[in-house]
Amino acid sequence: MDNKTTKKRIWELDFLRGFAILMMVFDHLMFNFAYLRGYFSNFAQVNHSLFNWLNDLGIDYWNSTIRLIGREFFVLLFLLISGISFTFSKNNSKRGFKLVGVAIIITLVTFLMDFLFDFGVLIVFGVIHMFAINTLLTVLIRKFIKSEIIILFIGMAILTLSFYFELFNPPAVSLSFDNLPKIIIGLGRFGADHFGILPYLGIILIGTVIGNTFYSHRVSLIPQVHLSPKNIFMISGRYSLYIYVLHQPLVLLFVSILAYIFGYRF
Repeated sequence: MDNKTTKKRIWELDFLRGFAILMMVFDHLMFNFAYLRGYFSNFAQVNHSLFNWLNDLGIDYWNSTIRLIGREFFVLLFLLISGISFTFSKNNSKRGFKLVGVAIIITLVTFLMDFLFDFGVLIVFGVIHMFAINTLLTVLIRKFIKSEIIILFIGMAILTLSFYFELFNPPAVSLSFDNLPKIIIGLGRFGADHFGILPYLGIILIGTVIGNTFYSHRVSLIPQVHLSPKNIFMISGRYSLYIYVLHQPLVLLFVSILAYIFGYRF
């Protein structure tokens, strides 16, 4: 009985993680719509009403306040849940290094896509890169600091300083060896999918405090609720990493095939 309780997934964490990841997928879908004119050389010549509408929809969304606030909210929610889940893992170092490998593959694939098709989708330090490095940094921090109060203070200090120095919206910089440290730390932004180490390390650290404080027994805080494991948010929450890694090339492939049917060409 105890083993079953330990292995039982915590529904609210899967649900919230799944909800956040699907909203991030939606955000990237809108990015693809917004850049349709850049993807297809004959976009203006074909001039199809459906794709014109999708392009306008993507542009309106990308420049909206809803996107500015919503994107940050769902990213922070995803990372907060990830911080809580950090406390469940037996080997976060191994998980962190695996994510580093995935991040390298993402950079190589997006570099190849830019080289072959000039899509402008190169990801130098995106959310997977940030999550991988911050996972390893959290392992290091927690190795030397055992107090939850101090960890919470560090997390809150990082967020406070990040708000003060506007690190949630750093200035855009060009890609160069000189700017690479700024891009990684979060002092400069490059590419549409950019997430620096700061300020997001702070939210992950806070998540670990919540995990150790409120989920020390690894059981749901709302056990009265029973959601089907086949619920789309629950499924997305269980496989969030796979969805995030695979969705962008699959969405781009889907958009490209659909556009090709309507006569668009790269």
